[in-house]
Amino acid sequence: MSTNIPLYKNPEASVEDRVKDLLSRMTVEDKVNQMRLSADYKDLDKWLDEGCFPEYEPSSTYVQSAPIKELNRIQKHIMENTRLGIPMLVASESIHGLMCPGATMFPQAIGLGATFNKNLMRDIANTIGREASSVGVRHTYAPNIDLSRDPRWGRTEENYGEDPYLTSRLCAEYIKKVQEYGVACAPKHYLAYGSPEGGLNIAPAHVGERELRENMLEPFRAAITEAGAMSLMPSYGEIDGIPVHGSRYYLTDILRDELGFDGFTISDYSAVGMLHFLHHVAPSPVEAGKMALHAGMDMEAPDPYGFNEEFVQQIKDGIIPMEEVDLAVSRILSVKFRLGLFENPYIDENGTNYLRNENDVKLARIAAQESTVLLKNDGILPLDKSKIKKIAVMGPNADVVQLGDYTPPFAGENAITLRKAMENVLGSENVLFARGCGTVASDTGEIEAAARLAKDADVAILVLGDNSNFFGGIGWGDPGVGAGVTCGEGFDLTELILPECQRNLLNEVAATGTPVILVLETGRPYCIGKEAELSKAVIEAWYPGEQGGNALCDIIFGDVSPSGRLPITFPKVTGQIPCFYNHKPSARGYYKAGGSPEHPGRDYVFETPHPLYPFGYGLSYTEFEYSDLNITTDEKAGTAHVEVTVKNIGKMASKHAVLMYLTDVCCRITPYVHRLRGFDKIYLEPGESKVVAFDLGYDDFYFINEKSEKEIEHGEYIVRFENQIKSFVL
Repeated sequence: MSTNIPLYKNPEASVEDRVKDLLSRMTVEDKVNQMRLSADYKDLDKWLDEGCFPEYEPSSTYVQSAPIKELNRIQKHIMENTRLGIPMLVASESIHGLMCPGATMFPQAIGLGATFNKNLMRDIANTIGREASSVGVRHTYAPNIDLSRDPRWGRTEENYGEDPYLTSRLCAEYIKKVQEYGVACAPKHYLAYGSPEGGLNIAPAHVGERELRENMLEPFRAAITEAGAMSLMPSYGEIDGIPVHGSRYYLTDILRDELGFDGFTISDYSAVGMLHFLHHVAPSPVEAGKMALHAGMDMEAPDPYGFNEEFVQQIKDGIIPMEEVDLAVSRILSVKFRLGLFENPYIDENGTNYLRNENDVKLARIAAQESTVLLKNDGILPLDKSKIKKIAVMGPNADVVQLGDYTPPFAGENAITLRKAMENVLGSENVLFARGCGTVASDTGEIEAAARLAKDADVAILVLGDNSNFFGGIGWGDPGVGAGVTCGEGFDLTELILPECQRNLLNEVAATGTPVILVLETGRPYCIGKEAELSKAVIEAWYPGEQGGNALCDIIFGDVSPSGRLPITFPKVTGQIPCFYNHKPSARGYYKAGGSPEHPGRDYVFETPHPLYPFGYGLSYTEFEYSDLNITTDEKAGTAHVEVTVKNIGKMASKHAVLMYLTDVCCRITPYVHRLRGFDKIYLEPGESKVVAFDLGYDDFYFINEKSEKEIEHGEYIVRFENQIKSFVL
């Protein structure tokens, strides 16, 4: 290679040497511009047409959709007509599918958590990674690995549930596979974002150091130390009075020094500015920028509020340390070199041809099947097609696609509703449809019309729940009765009850005597005790993705047995929150004499502390028997090997999620009643059995001691599978 070529352009040189060389050639403006998320590609495209392209190379741009030719045109200008030719990094979202028109849309993340299937997650991530790289996305703000510990929070839907172990295992599979395609993952939102005060988005998190480390930090530890995440997005919120975006303790001491994170951080949108105008810990925009930089923030999004022109001048004046700037820039450049952007900055102009192939659609259907949780079945399911003459399909989500937030506009064009799927199976003449009501309201007489229709049907399927079609274009200001958004970012609740119009619809339809199957398409759990009483069967479908209608038909008619399990607890009433399963022994009452309005009692005078449906709950069309639980330990190594035999003793083949819980019987720091420490998804034919094995090690037994350090106390532990329980000493 010619010696005239700068070292940073030599692909044979080390990343460290290339970064060092490039930094030495950069002005202050060059450096700060790398620390800013650039304007939307449309602005860059416009500037290029008008001949007033920014003087300094754009570092990164965010797209939901962009013509590949236009992105290549911008990149070509950057590579060939700017002084240093530092390639642009194109970013997008992909929590349940790439946020790009034409991409495959899988079930929302809460549904993916319900699959309890690591192999399936790996396959889904393979599709997402391939589709992202094919259209030029090399940086994705995903996966979301907050623990949804307060289901009033609208962003509950974006995460894999309430459990740190489940979230850790799924996020590790996601990140490793997506990054194989040269797409840097930015897991978010570090740290404790899913436990906001009052369930309100961005509100303070009230958690202690021990809970942070034993629960909230565990998924991020897996994302970094196991999966090698190249980027990371912090939380908007604050912990004990310290906003995360301004905390050197969280962003440097723990993230860098303890976990060894070597990628770059990107702010959540406007979060650097929030240090000034929301949290009031910085007296001015530039002070917010200085605080964020010192804490460990490398790139600000979406606009230079803190990393502004005054910020640039203070660097030149020596007020802001150049070493902190260089450190931030080096992290960003390092990832660009590691992704190979300098050698391969352009996109295959036929990239959209690699979106959503036949296998991807099949995978979306399988994911929707496995994410569906059967909560109740009085024997009505599965339905026998040969005995159904007329079926009523109604409710606000019966013929409206619910894909969840962070979905690209027009994604519903490839999706199928339950009404359409039912018509395909039974014929449109045998499917009676009435909306009944909207998400939050109904027209006069709409409920009565639906009830009249239900009288003519053999069975009524009511599809109730949330509306999360915010990015899809259905918002509060759109025409149509009851189109209001009820779930997603910025859509939090005070009560976990279905809107009154939906409850009234169910009451009226049930009163006709026609058997009711309740299907919930929601982004969070709801308190549905009364609704369940009125229904012969209850199905939680979450937001099931583009193949949701087909998958629900598969389950309702028994072509597939349901195998989803709850990744989050369903409380009986909102007042039970928090109600996550991995709690401390004293957290669910002492007196054990819960009451009711008719018979007041203790602990709660008019209720019990027990949930309606616990974490891990889910019914099947067959039965499984557990036996031969065996545990072998190695006290010197501090490990245990667990085996259990699972047999399908029913009459239908089915997938089944095997969950292993671990309990520390006694510890000087109060132990959890139990914690998930292993899961596997298996398939069993009738009469077939399999031995399922798990290994337990240091990370399963440790607790956080008085010095906030990991420690293990040797003693008695209990392993539990369903009704199989066994203790051992380690």
